Amino acid sequence: MKPIAIDDFCRFKFLSHVNFSPEGKSACFVVTTADQKKNEYHSCIYVLKDGKIRKLTNGGKERNFQYLDENTILFPGMRENQTDPKEPDLTSRCYKIRLDGGEAELACTFPIPVSKILPLPGGDLVVLGQTLPGYEELYRGEKKLAAKWKKYTKENADYEEIRQVPWWWNGSTYTKGAYQSLFYYDVRKRSLKRLTEINENVGDAELSPDKTAVYYVSTPVKPFLKLDGTAAIFRIGLGDGIAVRLAESSDVFEINGFAVGKSFLLIAASDKKYGLNTDSDFYKIDYETGELSLYAEYGEAIGTSVGTDIRYGGGKALRMDGDICYFLSTRFDSSGLYKLEKGEISPVCVKPGSIDSFDIRDGEAVMIALHDMKAQEIYSGNVPGRGENGDLGKGSGMRLKKISRLNDLALRDKYVAVPEPLHFVREGQEIHGFVLKPMGYDPAEKYPVILDIHGGPKTVYGKVFYHEMQYWAGKGYFVIFCNPTGSDGRGGFMDIRGKYGTVDYEDLMAFCDAALEAWPAMDREHLYETGGSYGGFMTNWIIGHTDRFRACASQRSISNWFSFYGVSDIGVDFAMDQNAADPWADPEKLWWHSPMKYADKVKTPTLFIHSFEDYRCPIDQGYQMFTSLIAHGVESKMVCFRGENHELSRSGKPLHRIKRLKEITEWFEMH
Repeated sequence: MKPIAIDDFCRFKFLSHVNFSPEGKSACFVVTTADQKKNEYHSCIYVLKDGKIRKLTNGGKERNFQYLDENTILFPGMRENQTDPKEPDLTSRCYKIRLDGGEAELACTFPIPVSKILPLPGGDLVVLGQTLPGYEELYRGEKKLAAKWKKYTKENADYEEIRQVPWWWNGSTYTKGAYQSLFYYDVRKRSLKRLTEINENVGDAELSPDKTAVYYVSTPVKPFLKLDGTAAIFRIGLGDGIAVRLAESSDVFEINGFAVGKSFLLIAASDKKYGLNTDSDFYKIDYETGELSLYAEYGEAIGTSVGTDIRYGGGKALRMDGDICYFLSTRFDSSGLYKLEKGEISPVCVKPGSIDSFDIRDGEAVMIALHDMKAQEIYSGNVPGRGENGDLGKGSGMRLKKISRLNDLALRDKYVAVPEPLHFVREGQEIHGFVLKPMGYDPAEKYPVILDIHGGPKTVYGKVFYHEMQYWAGKGYFVIFCNPTGSDGRGGFMDIRGKYGTVDYEDLMAFCDAALEAWPAMDREHLYETGGSYGGFMTNWIIGHTDRFRACASQRSISNWFSFYGVSDIGVDFAMDQNAADPWADPEKLWWHSPMKYADKVKTPTLFIHSFEDYRCPIDQGYQMFTSLIAHGVESKMVCFRGENHELSRSGKPLHRIKRLKEITEWFEMH
């Protein structure tokens, strides 16, 4: 038995975006691998058909696709050589490939970046494409306008003109005011026609069941950020081009998503009871009457928020199969599949771990999941009690069948610590936690301990494989982690507005105490701690409030809510919402919740990990805390990564991820 190595994540295949064909006779999905030598990732499309899985594309950059028909898929890419890679170019291309073999061929070229394609009967397309302020007509493909844009881009390469908030977005740098529009693509004429208005930003779009209309959610583009919610859902006819507003957000109705059913449109929306993080209930709009009504109260998380560092890419969390809605939901420590039928919600497939994405046709499901402490695989199953007529009878849970074995070899002969539950009650609330035992564990020995704190805070830790934790367990550490107040999966439990650094901090310290009491082999004199994002905030908070840890590592953190407000891509509304404070009306409260306020109390040696292109928790947050500690004579170090953003630990370049984990581990070992 060998320990998990620091670069073992490069052995995994990361699965994402699983989708059935229109008739459900096949399914395609994306497989991404890490190339340590080239320090990059390669993504290709795989197909599952007749019970067999095979690789369909080989370009290495295919990260999305759409079925054109039962035997053909479309995918965006760039396979032709550009004359000058440095030349600014907006062109995007789409290729098609048959599932039964053959080479990919160019299907269409768009004069603007296109992010989503919806095929129509007859070969035409509805596409979601980019619009640039001042160059709104670029979609027409006129060479003079494109040349004007290129000239302007070159001449202004050294400048950024900011007119909107937010002006940048993590992982995509400055927005330059760009937004998404809907277009109709005529395949024969090879031309685009604008469907949505200028200054209308489309977030997502889906075709109606008969494919004669498009449903989409959009927000107005304005030179300021409106905090009270402006998203609205529209239906636009492809024949007449008339857009009808079906529902819109308000002070007590925030639209978070939608799905197209057979006889009604399903909307996920929240009442903002808990601010920005309020979970959704389900509403429906009847196609015939246009009436909006509450369909089912839910108030739980939709999608998976179970943390891991062996994912790359995503997929849908909400789908309609006829008039039955299937969705992923995080409850307590796991993400499972649930269904909503006739206003009633019930579980379909729930087990420890995380279902990351899925698709479903006529009661048959295909999904990507992290189960049994393994890496992602493809699973399938039938909804219990589903008859030939599509009706659902009585059933007692889906029986899963493992379809793929793409990661079987990745963990062969490796020590994988199984998370052992450590739950306790504090102040009337049950806190869920887990313990990983070190490799070669002997209860008569003493072992150092690492407390790992998740981000969010509206996420959870669960029984899934986490590479960094398994690496530390393999090196002889106990690794402990829990879901304190503020975590996801339990409705209002996640509400810590105005409480950052209070009940959550107390939960974490109580969990440490409970772990030390339950496991005498834990060395109380060798406690270490790390966390990223919210976990980075909490690391900064911890070092200002206790000296119990010998060393800490703060990653992509928040240290000063005032400056975070002005520089983060989510800072304007997030900072005020989560702290229940306004920088002008209640500055004392905002400063009270800032870890930097307590920097003069710190004695713990602390490592800071940040990325230059992190616009979620910008690097100035690390600079400020690091400088404050140095100013007070506390041993500190800061490691900054170029070309990385907030996702460094999850999807950063392979060598950068190795460097990050090496720095943290050596910092602990040094102390």
